Amino acid sequence: MCVFTIGTYFIWFDRKNVLNHLGIGLCFVAYIIPLFVFDLKDFATDNTINQYAIINILGALTFIVGLLIGVRWKSLILVDTVMKFSTATDGIVNPKFGIRVVKASKVIYTICLVIMALCFLYMGFLPMFAADPYSAKQFKGIYNIRYHDVAFFYRTSKQLIQLLMPFLIISFFDKKSKNILLLIVIGVILIAVSLSRSEAVTGLILIFSIIIALKKSKKVFIYYLLSLIFVYSLGSSFWIIASVYFPKAGYVHEIDNLSIGYAIASGAPDIPDQLSFLEAFNSNHIDFTYGLTFVGGLIPFNFKWNPSVWTLLVVNDTDDISEIASGGLRLPVSLWGYVSFGWLGVIVVPFFSAFLIGYITKKIKSIVNKLPADANGYLIFYWLVFLYLNIGIVFTSFYTLSIYFLPGFVFYAMVNYFIKKTNPKRLPLTR
Repeated sequence: MCVFTIGTYFIWFDRKNVLNHLGIGLCFVAYIIPLFVFDLKDFATDNTINQYAIINILGALTFIVGLLIGVRWKSLILVDTVMKFSTATDGIVNPKFGIRVVKASKVIYTICLVIMALCFLYMGFLPMFAADPYSAKQFKGIYNIRYHDVAFFYRTSKQLIQLLMPFLIISFFDKKSKNILLLIVIGVILIAVSLSRSEAVTGLILIFSIIIALKKSKKVFIYYLLSLIFVYSLGSSFWIIASVYFPKAGYVHEIDNLSIGYAIASGAPDIPDQLSFLEAFNSNHIDFTYGLTFVGGLIPFNFKWNPSVWTLLVVNDTDDISEIASGGLRLPVSLWGYVSFGWLGVIVVPFFSAFLIGYITKKIKSIVNKLPADANGYLIFYWLVFLYLNIGIVFTSFYTLSIYFLPGFVFYAMVNYFIKKTNPKRLPLTR
C-alpha cells in the first residue's frame, strides 16, 4: 500500500522529493497504525483478505516496474506539451515569472475568499458548527438543499484557495506583507470551518517542506519527517479530539476507552473501507466497470460512474447515496485496476500510472536540482509541485479523472497566457 503513496523514493531518494514526503504521514495513519489496531476479519472474510493482499502485492510490483521504466523514458510529447516544464526552467533566470504568478494568485485568491464567504452566508450554516458536522461537511441530507444552488461556486472557490495559498505564503515569507498575511489567515479559517482537515494546513506544510528540502541540514530534515507523522496523526484524530472538547457537537458519540492508536486509525480507515468494498464487490457479484469510472468523474451531480459515487453504491448496495455522509472511498490504483478489468487491470493500470509518474518525476527532479534556496527558488519549486498535483494528475491518475481538476487547469492556463502575452521572447512556452 505504501508503494502506491511513496513509491517515487525508488527513483528519487532525496530530501528534495517533496512529492513523496507528505505521503509518509498518510502511510503511517492509514496503513501502518490500522494493522496494529483493527482485526481485518471484522471487515471481510479470509478469502477476500487474501485476495486483497494479492491484488496489492501484484499491483505494487508492476507499479515499481512502471516507475523504473518511466524514469528512463526519453520523451513523451503530449506530457511535455501540456505541462510546459520549460516555463519553470526559464523562471530560474527570470524572476518576473514569480512576480506574475504571485500577482495572478493574489487576485484570484481574494476573489475566491469573497465567493466562498458569500456561499456560506447563502447556505446559512458552517459545517464546523452544524448540528450534524459530518453530514454538513459532505452536504448530505438537509444540508444539500441550499448547497446545491451554490455548489459550483463553493467548490471552485474552495479548491482555488487551497491551490493558491502556498504562493501567498511564499510571498509573505519574502515581503512580510500584513495584507497577504491577513488573506492567508482568512483562507485558513474558511477552509477550517468547512471541516477539510488536511486542506487547512497542507499549504503551509508544503512550503515548509520545500524550504527544508532546499536547505542542507540532515538533522532538521529528520525532525521534519517526525513532525509530519505527528501532524498527520493529529489530523487523523481530529474527530475524536473535537468530541472530547465539544461533547455536544455531534462529532463522535462513543469515545470512552479509545486507545491512541484507534483514535489515529479511525480518521483514515482506508484498509477497513477497502476490505469492506471488496467484500461487497464480490458478494453482490458487481460487474467490472471496464473503464467507465475512469471518465465518470467528469460528469457532475452524483453521476453513477463517478468513482466516489460508484464506490458508495457498491458498499451500501443502494441506488440513492444522497443521505450517506461520505465523499466516497479512497482506493489504491491496484484495486481500481481489478474492479475495472479484473486481474489484467491489476497489472496494466498500476504499470501505466507509475510509468507516467516516473517520467514526470524525472522532469521535475532535473529542474529542482537547479533551484537556489531563496524566494524565487521556493516559488518555482511549488509551481512544479502544483504542476504535478494538478496538471500531471490527468496522466498519473487517468483512472479517476474528475471535473474538480478543472480549477487548477484554469489557473494554469491563465498564468501561461499572461506570460506569453507580456513577454513571449524571454519566456517561451515551449522549446
